[in-house]
Amino acid sequence: MPVHRIELELPRTDVEGTDVRFCVWSDEELLGELRISRGTVDWRPGHHQQAWVMEWERFDELMREHGHR
Repeated sequence: MPVHRIELELPRTDVEGTDVRFCVWSDEELLGELRISRGTVDWRPGHHQQAWVMEWERFDELMREHGHR
């Protein structure tokens, strides 16, 4: 099983106008970056420039359907 490491970058200002970023590593390789904002959740795979963007309501649906407790 891979070893996962999460790096959290918290903004120094109010979160209202700035995304919260999580860098996710798997066995010392950048798996991707998760960006949390008020309107969407974004995933940018490691070494890619563009992110996949999803609204919170759709994220909720997918987690309930495909996630586990």
